[in-house]
Amino acid sequence: MNDTILNSYSGMKTHQFGLDSVSNNIANVNTNGFKENIPEFKNLFSAQMDALNANTITNNDRSYGATAASNSISTKNGNYHSSDGQFDVAYMGKGWFVVGEKQDGSFEINEDGYEMPQPIFFTRNGGFNRDSDGYLVTSSGHYVYGVNLDKIKDGVFTSANSDVDMAALPSNKMQPLQIPQELKFHPVATTQVDLSLNLNAKSNFKAAQEFLIPNGTIDTNRILQQDIASFSDDDSQPFDPRAFRDIIITIKQGEGDNTSEETMRFSYGRGGVNANEFRTMGDLVELFKKSGLDLAPVLGARGNLAFSVQNQKNEKIQVTIGGTLSNRMGISTSEVPLAQGEQIQSKDLKIATYTTALDIYDEDGGKFVLKSEYYLVDSGDPIGEPPIPQKWIVRSAIYDFSGEFMVSKNPIEQELLFDKDGKPESNPMQLDFKDSTITYSITGSAKYNSRNLPYEESRMLEATQDGKAEGSMQDIRIDENGIIFLAFSNGVSEPMGRIGVAAFVNDQGLKKMGDNVFTMGTNALGGEGRILSGNPILGWNEDGNLKFGQIKHKYLETSNVDVGNSLTNLILYQRGYSMNAKAFTTGDDLIKEAIALKK
Repeated sequence: MNDTILNSYSGMKTHQFGLDSVSNNIANVNTNGFKENIPEFKNLFSAQMDALNANTITNNDRSYGATAASNSISTKNGNYHSSDGQFDVAYMGKGWFVVGEKQDGSFEINEDGYEMPQPIFFTRNGGFNRDSDGYLVTSSGHYVYGVNLDKIKDGVFTSANSDVDMAALPSNKMQPLQIPQELKFHPVATTQVDLSLNLNAKSNFKAAQEFLIPNGTIDTNRILQQDIASFSDDDSQPFDPRAFRDIIITIKQGEGDNTSEETMRFSYGRGGVNANEFRTMGDLVELFKKSGLDLAPVLGARGNLAFSVQNQKNEKIQVTIGGTLSNRMGISTSEVPLAQGEQIQSKDLKIATYTTALDIYDEDGGKFVLKSEYYLVDSGDPIGEPPIPQKWIVRSAIYDFSGEFMVSKNPIEQELLFDKDGKPESNPMQLDFKDSTITYSITGSAKYNSRNLPYEESRMLEATQDGKAEGSMQDIRIDENGIIFLAFSNGVSEPMGRIGVAAFVNDQGLKKMGDNVFTMGTNALGGEGRILSGNPILGWNEDGNLKFGQIKHKYLETSNVDVGNSLTNLILYQRGYSMNAKAFTTGDDLIKEAIALKK
């Protein structure tokens, strides 16, 4: 047999191999996560012909045929399209999803190797679903492996500390992931509450009966300690004594030639009573006494706080009270006759307040209300020397869910101060809650610090707590690092684990196993088995973030087959096959002609 037939025969077989590979790529053009093969050829063998012309400087050799060199895997990413599947995911970058055949299997990746008690496979097809037991599986039935935080037991999800979750998510051990359909959230009793809010000293004025007039009795000591700037009139117009600062009192007594008149001016400031300046209501009471008048807190017409001005002298006097602040207080008069014991009553007053209410939970998931009432005591003076902090009194207690019956033994009062820079200062409170206590901080939450901005309404910014109510699973979300978050009807969203991802130094060393999965291939080198792909590499770092790519939830990766190139190669391989077939027939004809010579 001549070499023409041998060469053309090998060429036909080689191009048939190329046609088979390309046709398989085209057949899987719409297979999600499919990685196309790239057929490569090589020369079969060669022989040196040194005797052909020993004196020539040209290397003389003779090559024989062609054969398949490899059918390598194309590792480029496919395209990505959105999907409606609840568990559909696509991976962008270098790496593979980890799947296996056994429900009780495991896969552990270490720095110097791995532990694989059962076969493990790898795929880029992220079209996952749940089987009848709630396990995540591929369309061919392989279980999806990943990190399981073990927070699901018997259909109940138990919350964990976020620090514990973050420490466990970078684990190197993977196992099948299970998410039951009817999953309940186990309630968690509240033990820690952190709250942040803005308190505006010039808004939200209320009568504040419980603070200043508890049980209908005037708390004179507390009222006298109040900063004048903490009050407003009955129409919620703040006194604002820095702008409306003066009270002018003129006392006229006697008749005819024995008439005498005295005028005194009192101003809002820090100089003290001796300097005719006042900050607190107690200071103002002392100054009124200097003029022979008595200023005292009383109950107004509607049972709210008011102030009365009475004559202390034994004789009848004429009283004129003027000044910008007296107008705000509603005690302005003009030569009003005032006998001993008679009085001039101010408008009903209010003080700056605010109330927050936050749901908390007992160990059975029962809902209670943690209510705090904030009362402005001192508006502060941040630019004075020394600066005076703004001071609020906070009264907190726990009530039943209706907010009517107090569960705490007694309300807890705590001071909340804001320094000249607006930084809050307050010690945490310990509130009685059934048989335990709750640590309650009002200086800041996880994201925000409490503040006293005058251009922002009083409002609660954020409240964070460790307590959680009972709930049922409503939604599932998978973030870019493959972490699976479960959202419950109680508003809680927590991780339950993550989808497993592994990478390899040499993806070409993986072997296709059908069902669109790969396995690690081995061969023998020097009598020892060697993993062609190299040991698997964990897909995330110590912080839990993916190292080589990212995951897109509700997306699928399409086949990475390049249809244009495949069709072009299909034509090239077809023409190559045809030309080799022609060479084969030519060689056959030559043999026939040689045989005919004998005849």
